[in-house]
Amino acid sequence: MNRVVHITLSDSSYAEQLIRCLRADPTFADCRILNGNGEELPKGVVNEVRVIDLEHLPQPLSNPAKTVLIASGVVDLEQVWEAGIVSVLRHSEPLEYVKLAILAAVLRPAKPRLPESRRP
Repeated sequence: MNRVVHITLSDSSYAEQLIRCLRADPTFADCRILNGNGEELPKGVVNEVRVIDLEHLPQPLSNPAKTVLIASGVVDLEQVWEAGIVSVLRHSEPLEYVKLAILAAVLRPAKPRLPESRRP
């Protein structure tokens, strides 16, 4: 199993609900679903998708194309775009939308963020 969905959210209740939803969905049967607030990332992971909120947004992101941002308040979309994130959802959106964004990130090819010196 080389696919991992790593969920690190401040709202632990929402995170647990999302984890249960993903684990129950056969679409994610070949993915290991981890709670980033307690479970360590296994070694040798090839395809990791990170589901995070702004509080847990590391700078710089190692693989922004594989990051799904869940926003609960006001989001500076310029900051998010500059970080390279293409998947942004609101905390209030249905879990089905979040699952679709996660699936898109799983299927999206990895694209590391360009170093500052190589940006146009």
